[in-house]
Amino acid sequence: MANHTRKRAYHHGNLRQALIESGLELIAEQGARALTLRELGKRAGVSRMAAYRHFRDRAALLAAIRDAGFERFADALEQTRLTAGQDFTSRMQALSVAYIRFARENPAYFEVMFGPAGLADDSCRSEAGERAFEVLHQTIRDGQQTGDVRAGNSALLASAAWAIVHGISTLELERQFTAEMAPDAFVEACSGLILTGLRP
Repeated sequence: MANHTRKRAYHHGNLRQALIESGLELIAEQGARALTLRELGKRAGVSRMAAYRHFRDRAALLAAIRDAGFERFADALEQTRLTAGQDFTSRMQALSVAYIRFARENPAYFEVMFGPAGLADDSCRSEAGERAFEVLHQTIRDGQQTGDVRAGNSALLASAAWAIVHGISTLELERQFTAEMAPDAFVEACSGLILTGLRP
């Protein structure tokens, strides 16, 4: 039934989006290395050449998946920042939890977004990826203005905070999570350590 629904969508000109969704399904099942336009064409019930009309090669398809993932990621972080408490501590804790929750709920996107070099076409930077980082960077700058964050290179401080939460997210996805508490609770505890390091 799902295949019939998908084919009807193609006739309305949605093949590009359908290929992205099929790509995400394949990545979730077998990992990004298994992704090929030939396999997606088979899944979609179209020729490989039909897929090539939308993506010049595998790297272009992965770049489209990466950009779509970063759009969702940036939207999630921006929404979290808007709905979190007004104080710096509340915002940082909320952003930390939102980061790992996105990774947990979107592992296929996450693999492509942060996969090894060469996985996607890196000929141009992801604007959505920069937007996602800017949410954290602005939070750090705001913290500096209110005296909650030490003076110094705000981009470096934001990068360090990002790296810690990203590491937790990656370890959990790789089933290497060993802390004796629930993942979200562990993220909140780690965000406390991040806050300690950021304070003046």
